Amino acid sequence: MLPYYWNERSKFLGFSQGVATSIVSQRVVNSLSGDIWLSGKLSDRIQAERSRQFVGRVEEKTLFTSVVAQSLMPLVVWSIYGPGGVGKTTLLRQIEGICRLEGVKYTTLDGRYLQANPDFFLGALCMATGTENPSSAIASLVSDGKGVLFIDTYEAIEPLDGWIRDTFVPDLPENVLVVLLGRKRPPAGWRTDVWQTLCRVTPLRNLSDSDARKFLDSQTVPSDVHEQVLGMTHGYPLALTLVAENYAQTGTLGLGPDPSLDIVTVLLDRFVEGVDDPLYRDVLELCALIRMTTEALIADVLDANRAAELFSWLKSLSFIELTPFGLMPHDLAREAIATELKWRNPDRYSELHHRARAYYSDRLDRAIGAAQQIILFDYIYLHRDNPMMAPFFQWNSQAAAFADSVRADDLPEILRMVEGFEGKESAKWAAFWFERQPEAFLVMRDSIRPAHLCGLLVLLNLATVGTAAIEDPAIRLAISHLEATAPLRAGERATYFRFWMADEGYQSVSPVQSMIFVTIVQHYLTEPALAATFLPCSQPEFWAPMFQYALHPLKGELAFEVGGKGYGVYSNDWRVVQPKPWLSLMIEQEVPIKAAVEKPRATGSVVVLSREGFEDSVSEALKSFTNVARLAKNPLLRSRLVVDRVPGDADTKERVSKLRELLIEAAETLNSNSKEDKLYLALNACYLRPLRSQEAAAEKIDVSIATIRRHLKAGAIRVADLLWQQETGL
Repeated sequence: MLPYYWNERSKFLGFSQGVATSIVSQRVVNSLSGDIWLSGKLSDRIQAERSRQFVGRVEEKTLFTSVVAQSLMPLVVWSIYGPGGVGKTTLLRQIEGICRLEGVKYTTLDGRYLQANPDFFLGALCMATGTENPSSAIASLVSDGKGVLFIDTYEAIEPLDGWIRDTFVPDLPENVLVVLLGRKRPPAGWRTDVWQTLCRVTPLRNLSDSDARKFLDSQTVPSDVHEQVLGMTHGYPLALTLVAENYAQTGTLGLGPDPSLDIVTVLLDRFVEGVDDPLYRDVLELCALIRMTTEALIADVLDANRAAELFSWLKSLSFIELTPFGLMPHDLAREAIATELKWRNPDRYSELHHRARAYYSDRLDRAIGAAQQIILFDYIYLHRDNPMMAPFFQWNSQAAAFADSVRADDLPEILRMVEGFEGKESAKWAAFWFERQPEAFLVMRDSIRPAHLCGLLVLLNLATVGTAAIEDPAIRLAISHLEATAPLRAGERATYFRFWMADEGYQSVSPVQSMIFVTIVQHYLTEPALAATFLPCSQPEFWAPMFQYALHPLKGELAFEVGGKGYGVYSNDWRVVQPKPWLSLMIEQEVPIKAAVEKPRATGSVVVLSREGFEDSVSEALKSFTNVARLAKNPLLRSRLVVDRVPGDADTKERVSKLRELLIEAAETLNSNSKEDKLYLALNACYLRPLRSQEAAAEKIDVSIATIRRHLKAGAIRVADLLWQQETGL
């Protein structure tokens, strides 16, 4: 039964008998010995079992023990926050146990059973301490000179935060520690003024791998499946508990290729509990799909008018981390929300992907340098769920490094790195190219120790290597390949990534390797007139799934050997599949979108013409302008000029029509220039709208037959010039 005086106090505060009983029975404690009202000695057994199953949180328990052990506790408030299911209440029970062991008086309130008004709060405190008025309740928080007040589920009474900070806490006895446990990061008031030194804020994270394994052992989950469980749960306590529960009941993990939707649903309910506004749900789902969330992105993708409000709400969530580049959800929250959305509403999932991609694509064109690299990393992150890409990037651990141009004094470090992984002969070639193309060397510098190089990427320009190229077997084979298949045209560049490696791990998957690959893609997108690229790998078979997915074929004729080590080479002709459509295709393969960017054609369907071959083809197309059968055989129908301007399934008739349209547009450009309009008149009278003969055409435009032939030749060259610019972008 409740103490007799609660009949009166309940009436005064508006409590019902049931509510008052609930408050007491749901964790309201006032004890030195640890006795809990409404329980007997069975509580000792329950506490012992909880302690047996409890793992981790060593830092938090150590901190609390050190604070309460001091005669004057150094902290006034300790705020512990984390998402639902991360173990806040479980930690609270362990800390209560420390109080019992240390003989420290503690009192616990649960915000779920309180109303957000001072009278109700003080009434509950009186109830918990067995006193009849707030002054007595506050005084009774301390015994033997110190005491601890725990407030669990603090977010439930968040409207009281200002009152608690400015009025309630300052009125407490000097040596009381107030511990706030909740889902949300504490309001900013706890991190300003004197609270910067008197308040400690601790985000409660997932369990470490070793602690998670200990928990699974305690639940008799077999060790041979621990790795699989950790990969799915990331050490999130609730997820670990659900998996262990499922195993105890069924003898199986309940995990297939994707996490069990039952488990995901439980986790999602914890993460989004209380989210009723549809737009709040939208921003949460968007945050789960992309790498970093900014206010600008929210405004562009969801709602410009409410972007600031949505960003602020998202930032307040306990499972959202603040980074220099935006907001990022904890891994398990991200996976739970994204998995549920993909299952529940795949169209919405695809739509959010599409909008995010459009946002990144627009900014890629306008950003430069490091800013562009960050956007590109966000863009590529949309691939993370693809089984062909996921194993080859480390998305969630950033390299403590930055890309930088090379300095002369970097050479010893570069040679050390190359020789260490590839041998002395490769180091000789690194020095060879450093002397001839130092601008081709890009290094990854350690953010803390800039003199230390943690990565290397060498981007040789094959258009300028000269005769020295034949000495390096890798470059010699690449140039021979280009000359035999599609020679470089004037102004074009081919890049050979001659050396790429991380100082730790060489060419294996790592944060530095991920940075190198993003830098390579950035080169694809930003290098003017990029014709082809070549990337050598010491273990080409390892990278095969990713490069196959990325449409980079392994060219057997490019394989080479240096110092007894063999290398396979992946190559791509960017005149066939241009970088921007290629990048869009990567996203399309991940998430199909209606009316999406069309897939690039197979390599054999696009003809790469030399400048001379292109001019000849334009001249022939003009001469056969009215002869559809002859135009159907013209190489221009398979050039970039036409292929990029017709649907992927366009037939010959459609391509001929597009070619004729392009020829007319280029010729009419001449007609707008007074110095070239005579060339247009000749082309129009002889080719585009031909008269019966060149003599008749010459007579109509009042020039000699020799002059009209000269104008036809000059006009064909000018039309070819204009179309060549469209073909190559030069």
